[in-house]
Amino acid sequence: MARFTVEAMNGTKAISTTSVEAHSHVHAVVKAIQRPLKPGRTPGRPWVRVTDLGTRKISEFEFASYRNLKSPE
Repeated sequence: MARFTVEAMNGTKAISTTSVEAHSHVHAVVKAIQRPLKPGRTPGRPWVRVTDLGTRKISEFEFASYRNLKSPE
């Protein structure tokens, strides 16, 4: 397993930071953040930065809107 840093971001400012061991950046963010997320980010909205400490690769996720997660009726 690799070590990852997961940071909750507001703009360019890190609000909170945690380190986790995981198999991938997606696994790391799922272990650290309990809310639904989707890849990428939108300016002006909170987002999550995941950094692989071994390769320094950075991945970005934004919080998914609950409106978009409703099951079809």
